[in-house]
Parts: sequence; C-alpha cells; structure tokens
Amino acid sequence: MPGSPFNGRSMRVTGCEILRLRLPFRSAFRHAAAERDASDTVLVVLEDESGHRGFGEILARRYVTGESSEAIFATGAPQLGAGVVGREFETQEALVAFLLDQLAAEQWPPALFGGFEAALINLFEQAAMWDMSAVLGPRRVSQPGNCFTIGLEASEQLRLRAREARLAGATVVKVKVGGEHGEDDVARLRLLNECWKGTMPLRLDANGSLSVDEASALLAGCAALPLESLEQPFPAEEPDLADKLREVHTRSGVPLVADESVCRLSDARRWAGVGAYQYFNVRVGKCGGLLGSSQIMATARASGIRLVGGSMVGESAVLRHGSELLLGHTDDLPYVEGLAQNRALLACEPVNVVYNEAFTNGSRHGPTAVFSENEEARHRFLVGFRRVP
Repeated sequence: MPGSPFNGRSMRVTGCEILRLRLPFRSAFRHAAAERDASDTVLVVLEDESGHRGFGEILARRYVTGESSEAIFATGAPQLGAGVVGREFETQEALVAFLLDQLAAEQWPPALFGGFEAALINLFEQAAMWDMSAVLGPRRVSQPGNCFTIGLEASEQLRLRAREARLAGATVVKVKVGGEHGEDDVARLRLLNECWKGTMPLRLDANGSLSVDEASALLAGCAALPLESLEQPFPAEEPDLADKLREVHTRSGVPLVADESVCRLSDARRWAGVGAYQYFNVRVGKCGGLLGSSQIMATARASGIRLVGGSMVGESAVLRHGSELLLGHTDDLPYVEGLAQNRALLACEPVNVVYNEAFTNGSRHGPTAVFSENEEARHRFLVGFRRVP
C-alpha cells in the first residue's frame, strides 16, 4: 500500500455537506417488504483544504439495517460529519486504520458509515493516491455475470420482464416472491421459466416474508425449475431462525442466502459459526462500505460460505461506483445484482460523474470518479440540506 502523502502534503477534511433528495423512479418497484416509486437518498459531500469534494451515498432501509433517512439526516450524518471534519490523514494507511477502527467499534449504523467511507475514499481517489488493489485485492480477471431482478409483478407483466432480461444479457435472474396480494409465486416462476425454455438460472428472494411451511411449499412447487437459491426466507429477527433455516434446507436441498441477516462483520461471524446459510449477499450499501464488505467476504470464504453481490434499489452513480469497485476487485463475486438496472431506474441522477484513470508512481489505480452535483436534480428534488460545521 502506498505510504507517501498527497504530493508532500497531508489531507485534512475541512467541511461536510448533507443533502437529502427524493429522486423519482421511471417505474415503481415492489417486493414483499416494501414498494417504492422514488429513492429517498442522502448524499454526503466531504471537502478537503485543496478544494476536492468527495461524495458518498446513504440509502437507508429500516427493514434491512434498522436505519431511516429521517434519523440519518437529522442526527446520524451530522454527528458523524462532526467527527470527521477536522481530521487529518497523512497516508492511505492512516485512513484505512481510522475506518477499520470505526468498523470494529460498531458505533455507527452500516449504511450511514458506508456513505462516509465512500466520501473519504473519493477524496483520496481524486488525489490519485488511493490504491484500491491494496484494500480489495487485485483487479478481477474473470468476466462477471449479469443478474437481472424482477419485482413482485403481475403475470401479465412477466413476459415483458423475461424479454427485458434476455435483451439485457442476463446470466441469472432474481425473482421477488412472498407478496401479500395473492400472487401465485409458483405460477409466476413457471411462466418465467417457460419464457426462457428452462435455460435461465433462478434466484428467489422472499425479503423475510415466509413461514417454514410456505417456504417449503414454494420450493417443492418449483422443484423442476432451475433454482439456484432462496434468499432471506424469514425475517432476520425471527425466533429460532437457525432451526427454521436448517429445516427448510433439509427439506428442499435449495441453498439459502443471508441478506438482511448479515449487515455487519459481527453478523457474518455469528452466521458463519451457526452454519445455517449457504450464501451471503454482500451489498456495499448495507454492509458498512467497501471495507466492511471485504471483511464479511473474508469471513464467508474462511467458513466455506459462497458469495453473491447485491445493490440497493435506486442507487445513484455514487453508490453504484462502490458496487462496481467491489465487483471489479473480487473474482469470486459472480455479479452485483441489478447493477445495470439501477442505471436506468432513476428518472434523474443527482450527480454528474467523470471517470479518469488514476496513476501514482506509474501504477494504475483507476478508475477515479470525480462527482459534481446535478443542479437540476438539486433544484427539483432536494428535500433538505445541512452543513457541518
């Protein structure tokens, strides 16, 4: 990891802006835990004394990490911003040490912390002094797959979604199941399978909406389909969760994926010890950022638990940048689901972005992302603004 400071200077964080925006979707998206037609986004912008502006993004999901945009904007982000402004970092190692100490303390909720981590890293990126390979490992050499996500949609929409997935070059499709409006999930999945003539691997995601009997019946009804996994069949706080997971896995043989169950390193260590999940879904936006995601992935590997990558519905270019970096440095992460779809979902991006190649001492460290505010988005969709100090 490079140890030289910024062109002979240290970096000191001098200011923090917090913007809350409500960004409309081009079309609504629904799953068992939520339905939304807009993204309630909190952007964090950190400034250094050289005039750089580093951007981070926070997408709070109460049913995932327990966080809310209201609390983040009102108290969480101002408090963490006050703890960051004025800090000085001589080297990349110093910043990494600070971030790892904060992660270990688990003082800050993971989505909030991940947004600030991204903003700090983005400052270093712009100075061409952040070596991502030193943190996440070398750039991947394998071609990642493409996971297309289909929400809880009526049967008449499924043929259209099946066609969209095929045109998008999907290599696997994730389908939301477990809705409260009488959807027949087995019939929906069989219809999709017919559209792809049985060639498309399927991942199911219940967002914690099923009982043991419902999950078992669903998997039994889909036994002839090319199922890869069932994600989060029960709520993360479900009593006797490990026993229920083992029962469903024993009955069906279908691998189970932890999503809402694993948001911190302590969660990953606990479930690695229990052994009831066969996969962890790692999302930069819910796992405390890139370093937190890296720690969770290392815990999974050490325990023989496989990985899939996820994104938050409605990610802007800021959070997508983190997802793309994680995917670009992780060969055993097969894909980040919904990554391409998020690019098309927002009706208006809150930022402009320019990607450059970053070089330090002749070494390639890019791409560097340089963000700037989209003034139209700010004018039309800004809900609140705060500055620290």
